[in-house]
Amino acid sequence: MNRTWKLMEEMRKVLLPVSFAQRVEYVGGGAKAMIDIPMEHPRFMIKTIRVIPSRETNVEVHVLNSAGPHPEVLYFNNSQYSTGNFMEGIYDMIDLPYEDVDGTSTLHLSLKNLGTDVANFDIEVVGLTTR
Repeated sequence: MNRTWKLMEEMRKVLLPVSFAQRVEYVGGGAKAMIDIPMEHPRFMIKTIRVIPSRETNVEVHVLNSAGPHPEVLYFNNSQYSTGNFMEGIYDMIDLPYEDVDGTSTLHLSLKNLGTDVANFDIEVVGLTTR
């Protein structure tokens, strides 16, 4: 009975909605910013990624599996291929299982401003917790 109860308690924490938001300021033209967003759960299913620039510029985002010197790129896109509109930035609906392999319970992202102007970026990630 104890084992069954423990499993039921664990399952209550599965498929709960999670969302993260982060503002990255003053990313110069051609510059790259590393973003680490703390999470409550070490793994989850990323459902949507949105990157909104403060001005019209092409932006590139990478979802990384760790903050180490050679992280694996799990996802990549830029606004030219996502929305086709540089003012709208990136908005993708994906099903990407994410697990932080360095054990810090952090979502690791890399953001690159492909334009020439300095811009701020709002990043929104929505997903579901997984087991």
